[in-house]
Amino acid sequence: MPGEIGVTDVKIGTRASILAVSQAESVQSALDQQGMTSTLVRFETKGDQILDRALDKIGDKGLFTTELERALLSHEIDLAVHSLKDLPTEMPPGLFIAAYALAEDPRDVFLGRDVCLDRLSDGSVVGTSSLRRTAWLRHICPNVTTTAVRGNLHTRISKWREHEWAGLILAAAGVHRLGWQALITEYLDPKEWVPAPGQGILAIQMRDDHPRCHDIKHWLNDGQQETRAIAEREVLARLGGGCQIPLGVYAELDVAKGLTHVVGKVVSPDGSRAIVTEATDAMNQAVRVGRVVAEDLLRKGAHELIGLV
Repeated sequence: MPGEIGVTDVKIGTRASILAVSQAESVQSALDQQGMTSTLVRFETKGDQILDRALDKIGDKGLFTTELERALLSHEIDLAVHSLKDLPTEMPPGLFIAAYALAEDPRDVFLGRDVCLDRLSDGSVVGTSSLRRTAWLRHICPNVTTTAVRGNLHTRISKWREHEWAGLILAAAGVHRLGWQALITEYLDPKEWVPAPGQGILAIQMRDDHPRCHDIKHWLNDGQQETRAIAEREVLARLGGGCQIPLGVYAELDVAKGLTHVVGKVVSPDGSRAIVTEATDAMNQAVRVGRVVAEDLLRKGAHELIGLV
């Protein structure tokens, strides 16, 4: 159920976790600088409520977004702040992404006990919450044992410490946004540990008929991050559109040359097989370069590996 709604210019919907609220507050602060007052409306999503199963076993594309989308369509809120990597490529009619905003580091990070990931001893236990990271671990570090850890960022870090696992893999963006950079042992190479599509970017979702949607886009949208997001999510859309598949996509912009370079990677859930491809195109051809990467992954058998999930 949503929290109380105040009388303000705009109502901002967010998940109720500490990280999600922190992200929404950063959007609130940016709007405040433009003279727009707002209030936060907190929601618990299906993904927040079901913590005894791995995300890929719940069987829902909108695990962290559906409740906020319903609130947008029913006019309970004016905009929703999502982690873009959680937002399916297909969304209900009448909704769109008004801005790609306030991006953070897209990489995954390793939180360890003073030892880098590739130096862990055989049988060391590493926690992760995603199928993608589990598959990456099994493929790149087959000597490591993985364990599923669900919950918000605080919960996952507490479990890591409580169980004395050798380490934990998280998104750099969340760790940065909560000011916990000191816990990071290692930033993982995004061309090998390819991040989730859209990782690190905040998506501002709105109704397409909202009278302030053009203002929000003008104030908050980051054009370079929009290019990156479009390229990465084009790959995701062509491979199935869900966020719980073992797919990584990383778009790197060379602004000086006006180029977008995209790396796509799919790994079987057991880590035994990996498919990697990459392509480069002009920055204004984000859809095309994403399509090229997706089609090459499919030609190489990506659907077969995704079908093993």
